[in-house]
Amino acid sequence: MKAKRLFSVMLAIVVCLTVVSPVLADKPVGFDPVTGAETAWSNSGCNKIQGGLILDSAGNALETGFDEFGYNYQAHLFDGTYDSSDRVLDGKYLGSTGDYVDDKLQMKWSDEWLSNVDCNNDRKLDRGLINGTATGISSGWLTNHVNGDYLDTTGVLQHYTYFVKIGYFGPESPLWGSYDVLEEVYNDPAAGFHGVTIYTDPGLGFFTQH
Repeated sequence: MKAKRLFSVMLAIVVCLTVVSPVLADKPVGFDPVTGAETAWSNSGCNKIQGGLILDSAGNALETGFDEFGYNYQAHLFDGTYDSSDRVLDGKYLGSTGDYVDDKLQMKWSDEWLSNVDCNNDRKLDRGLINGTATGISSGWLTNHVNGDYLDTTGVLQHYTYFVKIGYFGPESPLWGSYDVLEEVYNDPAAGFHGVTIYTDPGLGFFTQH
């Protein structure tokens, strides 16, 4: 049974921030004071991935589309495994081994969690970007979706799915001091888990701040 361990592993991975999927259109960041028209990132002074100036954790220039690990930072998506989510393909997750490291993992996040631009010129993707200003702290929301299998105590292969959605609520929140779980769905028939285990309001629209 993976229930308790899966919960802690899943919530630990959200800080790794990875991505996947087709490139999305620039979202508006404000309005032109004269015409009232929406102003997109492409019309702002922020550095964009396409410019080749934004770097990953290893110092390599980020590119649009999926990388070898399953990240697509332009599209705010990740499609890979626990192993690839830490950006080291070594059959481990952050140095740990286990039957979950090859489980399928997908993540999506909001612009406020991790944007696809650099507005403060530090050559990194901005976190907590609200109205063109980066706070350096991931806000907004993030979702994880896991699809995997494991051997039960009798040696039979079992399948499970897990989904979790978290949001930023500010200081003194129950998760990491600033976040909370909005929804959790866990299906593992062999372990007796079926459906929604946590569900709270508000929806993701509550966290859209620009």
